[in-house]
This record gives sequence, structure tokens and C-alpha cells, in this order.
Amino acid sequence: MDYKIFRIINQLAGRYSVLDMLMILISNKVRYLFAFVLMLMWFRGYSQRKVTVYAVISATFTLLINMLINCFYFKPRPFMKRRVGILIPSKMNSAFLSKHTLLTTAVSTSIFLHERVIGAVMWGCPC
Repeated sequence: MDYKIFRIINQLAGRYSVLDMLMILISNKVRYLFAFVLMLMWFRGYSQRKVTVYAVISATFTLLINMLINCFYFKPRPFMKRRVGILIPSKMNSAFLSKHTLLTTAVSTSIFLHERVIGAVMWGCPC
């Protein structure tokens, strides 16, 4: 199932240069948007600072759980088993659980629980 979804998305790679550039930009730069939002929240006041601390704690805890899971379970990335179009080089680490997805979800959810609008916007940001 996950390979079918991957194949549907991956078949677009290399066909539309604007879409390729957009996906590369998102993949490389969205993390800076999340860091920027956290820095803005840090300087907006005490309640926002607490939310930032919760988000960082949540992200750290999520990364620790991810490292633990990766010690026991490895799922190869699709390009490791099959020939697929790759836009940017990637590490040969496990595809499950995706660190990008885990971190953006942890931070977005932490923010959403306290600041619904900002959190909802961050949930909508691609990871």
C-alpha cells in the first residue's frame, strides 16, 4: 500500500521542473520555518515561551523514541530496493519512522494544543 502511494507521487519526479523545484525547496527549507516560528513564539511573552519549551521537549522525546524504534526495526527506503526518480540525495537510513514527519507533527501538535491557529497552519505545512 505505501509503495503504491509512493509510486503515484514519485512518477511526477522529473516531469515538471517547477514542481521538482518546489518539492526540493520544501524538503530543504521547511525546518527553518518551524525554527523561525518557535523563535518568534519564544520572544512573544511568557505563555508563548512555555509553548516553545513544550514543543522542544516534545520534539526531543519524539527523537529519542525514534532512535529506540530504529534499533529494533529497519524499513528500507523505496529507492534502496527499486529504481525510482530521486530529486535530492538521501541518507540510507530507515524509512520508518520519518524524522521530518515526526518532528513537524510533534512541534505542530504542541503548538496546536495552546495556539490553535498557529498550530493548524503548521500542521498544514508539508514535512
